[in-house]
Amino acid sequence: MTKSITTPLAAILAGLALAAAAQGSAQAQALQVSQAGDAQLSCEQLQAEVARMDQMMGASNTAISGAEGQSRMAQSGAALGLNAAMRSGALARMPGLGMFANAAVSAARASAEAKVAREGEQIAIAQQRRAIMNGVYQGKACGTQATVTTVSTRTVPAAAPSSLSLKGDVGLKATASPSAAVVRAMTAGTAVYPTGQRNGVWIEVDDEQGNRGWISSAMAVQR
Repeated sequence: MTKSITTPLAAILAGLALAAAAQGSAQAQALQVSQAGDAQLSCEQLQAEVARMDQMMGASNTAISGAEGQSRMAQSGAALGLNAAMRSGALARMPGLGMFANAAVSAARASAEAKVAREGEQIAIAQQRRAIMNGVYQGKACGTQATVTTVSTRTVPAAAPSSLSLKGDVGLKATASPSAAVVRAMTAGTAVYPTGQRNGVWIEVDDEQGNRGWISSAMAVQR
């Protein structure tokens, strides 16, 4: 009898543990849209900050997916536990077991929703800061490059590399804008292929799944 009760109870406890995991660790220091000294950053520092915002947005998207997955796992674990309790008769012997399972599911859902909300706010702030950094970068004419000409005064454009590798997690954007929709979330090491189109620090690339979009040139290196 003890074993028949313990097995479903363990499954429900596992669901409750997943709810606690969904809560996650304490939130890091809040990101600020603007900071003292932003206007004094060098072109290289501005590029690095833009890249850092891309990484933060990628990490937040990953955290959102993880929180939602843990919530689903907690619900599945609680449902399996209740089914096992019903089949074994433990549910009748422990009337509070169903309420306990429901509490576990509710806690998991609430934790996931809170996590998604926090990370969504982080993404919004990172997008705004990225736009500011990009504006300062353009204002300093950091993207201006000297034109290389031949004797015939014909402009010789730099050849785009055949393939690049991402230095960190990056969102492939629909347009060359920090507020553009994300076509695909890509992880570090993903191969992308430049089309030759540029817009300031942005470059247009294709991925190996046939998607086309824009990324910051600071987030990619030649393979």
